[in-house]
Amino acid sequence: MKNICSYIRKRKQIFMIIFAVFLLITMFFTFENKKYLGVYVNYEKADKKLISLVEEETSRVFKEKTIIEEKYIQAIFENSDGSYQSFLIDVKNGELLGIEDIVKEERQNDFKNKIKELISLKYPKFIADVLNYGNGKITYILKETELTIYFYDFTISPTPNEELFLNVDYHEIKNDLNFKVNLKEEYENENGMHYDPKKKTVALTFDDGPNNEKTLKLVEILKNNKMHATFFMVGNRMANAPNVLEEVLKAGNEIGSHSYNHVNLTRLKKEELLEEEKKTNEIYKSITGKDLNLLRAPYGSVNNTMKENLNYSFINWNLDTEDWRYRDENHVYKAVIDHVEDGDIILMHDLYDSTIQAVEKILPELYIKGFQVVSVTELASLKGINLESHKVYRSIK
Repeated sequence: MKNICSYIRKRKQIFMIIFAVFLLITMFFTFENKKYLGVYVNYEKADKKLISLVEEETSRVFKEKTIIEEKYIQAIFENSDGSYQSFLIDVKNGELLGIEDIVKEERQNDFKNKIKELISLKYPKFIADVLNYGNGKITYILKETELTIYFYDFTISPTPNEELFLNVDYHEIKNDLNFKVNLKEEYENENGMHYDPKKKTVALTFDDGPNNEKTLKLVEILKNNKMHATFFMVGNRMANAPNVLEEVLKAGNEIGSHSYNHVNLTRLKKEELLEEEKKTNEIYKSITGKDLNLLRAPYGSVNNTMKENLNYSFINWNLDTEDWRYRDENHVYKAVIDHVEDGDIILMHDLYDSTIQAVEKILPELYIKGFQVVSVTELASLKGINLESHKVYRSIK
């Protein structure tokens, strides 16, 4: 009996030793691999690829993984410079995929064209053209209800200071992707024409038009830069350019009165003053169906008779480029870039080639400096100010 009990005790001891060794080995391997905790997704080949991605570059920090419809694994890393990298892994074979691999073959061109369209909707042309057709690094990150695209190392002039990215709601590309997506009930794409009241903003104004060719060129430049302006037009010139007025308004700009004959309104009697503005407004209304509510008095001259009798907001300026005097592109450029401040109303004229050339340079520079360029009414709205009739405004801070 003693021998039997001794035998059992020895067997228990041997078993306990074996169990302890097994436990130590398990703990050792767990400790050795603890840096991979959270990476495993229980797909053998995909796990191996994930671990190799973590190991191969020490300056890259693993951030998160996403499993997409049991088809793909997305691994997101942050580089030392703050940029993101995203890797798509095929669950079955552990191979790396590109964005084209998750887009239906017959929808490849539709997908690419949609991305180009949305980039052009968000960014000014000088940025959008480079992102759409230039060379750089692109990172695609699939999120719950949208695709976010980051753009790195694109050569753009002038150079943007902001991070360049695009959020693409799945509503826009749901028919292009070969997996099911979650859709928001309501969505709105990013749009460069949606202005932010928290950003620096200035109003750009042009006097003495319309001029068929030059005014339309300015409208095009503004549109390309996702910006607006106010055009203060002379009444007797409006009548000869109805198509110009329509294009100015169609592009989101606004029009104000600059009198009928460009006379000094302070020298007119009350009856003459009323007749001058009545003729201007009638021409404008015959073309647009609306009344004018802003007036830029010629020479900026406003007196009490005008304020008391004309039902307008009087818009003067606080940044004069003197483009009419110098007719020099560089002078106009420096007048704005060296002195512009939030809430400024900038004065130019849509009659000179030098002004157009300057505006082409100024608008991209203002964009990268963080300025929004808008119409006078938009500036007031963004600053929380209601433009009052019979009052003079030189800036809107």
